[in-house]
Amino acid sequence: MMSKLESSPSSCWAKGLEKVIRALGAVASALIITIMILTTTDVIARYIIGSPLKGGVEISEILFLSAVYLGLSYTQLFREHVGVDLFISHFSPTTRRVLETIMLFLALILYGLLAWRGGEAFWASLSTGEYRWGLISIPLWPARLMIPVGVSVLCLKFIAEIALNMHHLLDRKKAG
Repeated sequence: MMSKLESSPSSCWAKGLEKVIRALGAVASALIITIMILTTTDVIARYIIGSPLKGGVEISEILFLSAVYLGLSYTQLFREHVGVDLFISHFSPTTRRVLETIMLFLALILYGLLAWRGGEAFWASLSTGEYRWGLISIPLWPARLMIPVGVSVLCLKFIAEIALNMHHLLDRKKAG
């Protein structure tokens, strides 16, 4: 039998969000694999034909930026971001949950600002036709778009975790 939380609309929203996060994680993984293949090919070309791939470094830089930002929410999904729990581990589970909720809220504010500013940078890049100059010219707006997209999904994950923590805290308060 499903609990109230598992059958609620917020749970359906969280499951949909998890599918989006997993899709972004798959895209980030594919980008990293592409970078690995591109770098390997670049090194082999340098030694066999004496010349690196034209634009290989520039393309790798842009793919790396995209992979990092698209992978943020995937890392949060599995709670794999770096954290120090030296002090928090000594608190009660309720106190830890309250502190975690406060930290998630602060992270939501900071990453929300990053998403907003990243969106502005994307728009400026798109409207000015900004390019990454090098051996080949590459438009930067697709990579700049990945910043607000990835960070916005991370913010949605923070909201889902805050809501879940609040639900648990309120249930605990009712029970105790």
